[in-house]
Amino acid sequence: MPADTMAPLPLHTRPSGPQDAPLLRLLFASRCDHLRALGLPPDALQALIDQQYACREADYTRRYPRARTLIALAGQEPVGALVVNDDEALLHIVDIVVAPSARGRGHGRALVRQVQEQAREAGRQAVTLGVDPTNQQALRLYLALGFEPADMQPLQWRMQWLPRTHLRPRAAQEGAHADSLSITITTKG
Repeated sequence: MPADTMAPLPLHTRPSGPQDAPLLRLLFASRCDHLRALGLPPDALQALIDQQYACREADYTRRYPRARTLIALAGQEPVGALVVNDDEALLHIVDIVVAPSARGRGHGRALVRQVQEQAREAGRQAVTLGVDPTNQQALRLYLALGFEPADMQPLQWRMQWLPRTHLRPRAAQEGAHADSLSITITTKG
């Protein structure tokens, strides 16, 4: 059966563990085109990417001590990662990344919707995130999912979604449970 007509695999998440360190580094590196553009020798480029990754991880640990890293899986295949900080008032999407080979299949949308449903079910005031305003694809996605700009700076927009101002998604109305961490997505076709 052709790949574009196959039923989509359910997207689910699991907490990350030490065994996921190589995957998380690869996902980080997948977004480092700006560093690749420097034209560095491969060893120097890898050292720079490793340094940037270590700095980012230290920053996340300092700024978001309650953050959880989740690995997104389509079936058994890792397709991305999500870092969410829960301060008991709001959920903040610290980072979301989908592997280049899995992009365009709705995985990012499904992950954000999962966080929105968790916020609604847990009674959180908002879901927040930051986005580079030049990342038009991500910006369109967040706007389509009901996020609104809360603070628009030149290098980053802070956006928020308020659960009580949005209707429940149809799946939630039909009895889906937010704590299941299992989402079925449809492919474009």
